[in-house]
Amino acid sequence: MDLVEVLGEELAEQVKGKMGDDVILVKEENHVTKSSFNKEREKLKEEKEALETQLKERDSQFNQLKEDSTTSEELKTKIEELQNANEKEKEEMQKKLEQTRLESEIDKRLLKEKARNPKAVKALMSMEEVSIGEDGIEGLDEQLESLKETDDYLFEQEGKKDVGKQTNPGESNDEPDTREWAKKQIDKFGRM
Repeated sequence: MDLVEVLGEELAEQVKGKMGDDVILVKEENHVTKSSFNKEREKLKEEKEALETQLKERDSQFNQLKEDSTTSEELKTKIEELQNANEKEKEEMQKKLEQTRLESEIDKRLLKEKARNPKAVKALMSMEEVSIGEDGIEGLDEQLESLKETDDYLFEQEGKKDVGKQTNPGESNDEPDTREWAKKQIDKFGRM
């Protein structure tokens, strides 16, 4: 659907005049405001930076205590245990970060593929077969193609209009344009 269909030719030209050709129409259920996206991104960025700072501080404290020659053997053992626990926690955080990145990439791809209900599409996907690789997301293309073949109703179809929606009540792509038909009939039988 383009701007002219929604606003009409005159109003669409006014909007394009003020905003340029960068106007993009997005369905409301798929719309994420830029401010909410930026807030979430900043929040995740701040959390990551805070956790990285904490880890660096802990590592330096452990190393300093370990190097201290007056520290008893028992304390050195405790420090090593804490370092191991810290390393495990670091690995878990890295896994969570990778999982968040994977889910974000999948969500972006589902919006690009015009999934009508991304949550339903993800529920039908086998997430074990999807991973982040060197070339991007691996295994996603095959699953999306399979779903498009078996459950094509989950994706918007190119060139087809939804029948019965408020923006297009009762119109279908399969039917001929009634205005064209009426013109042909008038030409055929002449005006009365």
